[in-house]
Amino acid sequence: MRRPLFAAALFLVIIASIRLGTGWAEEVPYGCISTNQLDIGGELLITGQVYQKNETSVYLKSVVLVTSNAFGQSAAGLRQEIPIQESNISNGIYENIICETQEAQKIPLGSYVAARGEFSAYSHATNPGEFDAAVYYRTMEVGGKLRKAVILSRGEEYWHVREWLYGLKCYFKERLYRIFPEKEAAVMSALLLGDKSELDGDLKELYKRNGVLHILSISSLHITIIGMSIYRLLRKTGLPVAPCALAGSVILILYGCMTGFSVSACRAIGMYLIKMAAEVVGRTYDMLTALGVMGAVMVLRNPFYLQNSGFLLSFTSVLGIGVVYPVLEPPLPAGNGAAGGGLKGKAAGALKGKAERENASKGKVERENASKGKAERENASKGKEERENASEGNAGKIGSKSREALAAAAGSGQNLMKSLIQSFFASLSITLTTLPVQLWFYYEIPVYSVFLNLFVIPFLKPMMITGLLAMLVPGLGGLGIVGRAILGSYELICGCFDKLPFHTWNPGCPKVWQIVVYYLLLCGAIGIRITIKRLEESKQGKMSGEGTKNNAKSVGIKGAEAIGRACTKGSRPGEEADSPGLKRPCMEKGGLKMAGAAGSTAVLILAVLLFAIHPPAENSVTFLDVGQGDCILLRTASGEVYLFDCGSSSRKNIGKYIMIPFLKYNGIHTIDAVFLSHPDADHINGAVELLGIGGENNITVNQLLLPDIEEKAKEEQLGELLKAAREATQREPVPVGYLSAGDGWTCGSAAFTCLHPVKGFSAADVNAYSECFLVEFTEGRGSVFRGGREGGKMSGETSGKTSGETGGKTSGETGSETDNGTCSLSWTLLLTGDVQEKGEEAFFREIQERNIEGITVLKAAHHGSRNSTSEEFLNRLKPLLTIISSGKNNRYGHPHAELMERLEASGTVIVQTAQSGAVTVRWQDGGLEVFGMRE
Repeated sequence: MRRPLFAAALFLVIIASIRLGTGWAEEVPYGCISTNQLDIGGELLITGQVYQKNETSVYLKSVVLVTSNAFGQSAAGLRQEIPIQESNISNGIYENIICETQEAQKIPLGSYVAARGEFSAYSHATNPGEFDAAVYYRTMEVGGKLRKAVILSRGEEYWHVREWLYGLKCYFKERLYRIFPEKEAAVMSALLLGDKSELDGDLKELYKRNGVLHILSISSLHITIIGMSIYRLLRKTGLPVAPCALAGSVILILYGCMTGFSVSACRAIGMYLIKMAAEVVGRTYDMLTALGVMGAVMVLRNPFYLQNSGFLLSFTSVLGIGVVYPVLEPPLPAGNGAAGGGLKGKAAGALKGKAERENASKGKVERENASKGKAERENASKGKEERENASEGNAGKIGSKSREALAAAAGSGQNLMKSLIQSFFASLSITLTTLPVQLWFYYEIPVYSVFLNLFVIPFLKPMMITGLLAMLVPGLGGLGIVGRAILGSYELICGCFDKLPFHTWNPGCPKVWQIVVYYLLLCGAIGIRITIKRLEESKQGKMSGEGTKNNAKSVGIKGAEAIGRACTKGSRPGEEADSPGLKRPCMEKGGLKMAGAAGSTAVLILAVLLFAIHPPAENSVTFLDVGQGDCILLRTASGEVYLFDCGSSSRKNIGKYIMIPFLKYNGIHTIDAVFLSHPDADHINGAVELLGIGGENNITVNQLLLPDIEEKAKEEQLGELLKAAREATQREPVPVGYLSAGDGWTCGSAAFTCLHPVKGFSAADVNAYSECFLVEFTEGRGSVFRGGREGGKMSGETSGKTSGETGGKTSGETGSETDNGTCSLSWTLLLTGDVQEKGEEAFFREIQERNIEGITVLKAAHHGSRNSTSEEFLNRLKPLLTIISSGKNNRYGHPHAELMERLEASGTVIVQTAQSGAVTVRWQDGGLEVFGMRE
């Protein structure tokens, strides 16, 4: 078996993924407690060892929760807890904890501390597409943090080397900020020191949108520049392999400690150590085997790495270079000098051993000996030519030099073209291998990143080398001008690519089956290329064997016969005869190559387009969990997308961190209309943010529709929204319209009617004039679904990708049943904004006049306020399902107990976003399905 270690490592990774999938990895060892068992918001007193720190926080491991009777102890009394290092005692906490403190810089790494503060757990995503902080920090083995932590006492012992490295990092960072301007210094600090804390947000987003954010990670390039340079430099001094390998390895480990040992740094440094071990013992280094070993080691230690985007992207990128690139790259003719190098040469060199180099050397010697006979014969005729050339004088010499210069220029151009082609196919290989990972975590991919990296990557090495020299060597700060120029060109080029049409492809989050089939098709394309290559090699070997057999016969006779046949055909001696029998092998070879290339390309295109497959559009509505606020996205079966309100008073930047990720997760690029019920911040601030940054995220809003209140109040109360529409970042300003009671429209099977406010409604109370809508969905004909409501609670069918998602069904359809047991099925949705008191009275009169009753889904007004959704209102509408959108433990006390009593008395099913996360209601299999992101 080829690469048995790689196969074994792959098996171990599969075992780790099974552990993760079955929940085994989440089991807490006996005698420990998990941070999930701690009271969020409660005050904790803990001890632990500092293993990492930054300007504002220290990271504690071996954490011990001090028992409650210790809260009254003095600092002196707490010192006796500090030396505890075992975490497997009765009050040991399984995960690590971050302490936010202003004293972080004064606490040495490795010291034990006692700290007290307010505990806060990292939250899971409660909306589709939202960043899951709990999962991310779990991959870092962190379970929560102490806010405003006070360090009560500290031990005397600490890690001297690690603390010295941290001080050195701070010194280097300070020096970078003296050499470079602030924005460029932050980039160089991330590039060279792994410190991304001060990166400019806009620049980071620009790099991310263009697919070049990877340049800010500690990766294989750092290892090549630092580790291999040290190793090769020491080898040139004549030192043995072992001390040279040891020196490079030690320096790289220290560098990893200083930069924080990120996931990509662990992988790269680990592979370097394996390579050095192979050099020391005289074994052949295999890149894929080293990659597999490092992957197995890392996931066996921490299975949650399999949920980390950085881990998956780092390893799949190397797989792309090691597996896809050698197969995908087209054969290129040998060039001048170093033309045979390039990326493929470097990748192949990493896989070749000492024996291969010796064989290559022997081949060269044999070729040189074979050519000596011809050279000697040619030298015999050179005398006459040299004498003739001597008469031409200096003119001949100048002509010869000119030809040599032209040949050198042509060779350089050929080398550059080969390098670009190799870089393109390397970048394409990485993109193909990482595509499912990028779509799974980010839901989109920059279309031009393959081409942009052709400009970015070649300049990364000189920028790193000059940056390292400027940082390390006093007096060489002037070299920073190189880095500034390169970073400036990066920003300029990214800005240009950012403006190109079709800049980003956003198919949304792929399904698991799409990822599996994609990788199967990718393997199929690789298999086609390998099969074609082997067939070519087999034919070449067969032809070579026949040629050897023929050469064993009389060469002179065969040569004379061949010349005779050529002359008979009218060919000149020395030319190939025009014989179909001689040309057919070449034709077959070319046709085979073309067929293989076309076949593999078709399979790759099919694999990529697989992610563009989406289920048919359906009528659905999602109530996003934005905390204390409203955000409702409605989609129709005919493809329209409408947003009703988008704001929050308890969560910041919901447009950037909730709304846009949700749209990208679902592959939505266009919002046909945004309806804002009234101008309170908890209903509009996310929409204003969306208008401000939607354009750069390739999201277009077609129109903004506001309540048609009295004219004199529109500019005063709706001015912020009007300004946001005018200054939207999309190509054109967003048109603004106004709606009042009676306005309506139809989109396929969905009919929309505005029920409030009446035109020119008083603006004295902004809540009172909230826009209210009735939406009627017609689902065609089918079997009536009955049941699904038990005691006013949702049934607990599990569904969806997220482990915490729950689903249930409710009998919300209406329609007239026919003799064959089918009916015209429909369901209704009532959106109420924050309407209350006088506004609700006017709203209710409109409902009565239109004879509306028996609705399916009600969005409770004003987040469940006692002043809304009256008993009379509920008795008439009799909603089957009521959604309450409010923040958990909000300062208003929503939903109020009085309203909850009214809802429970009405018999409606109550679902709260604060408990269930984002709630989606959709038609499925003859009934309504209701899904929550968490239980």
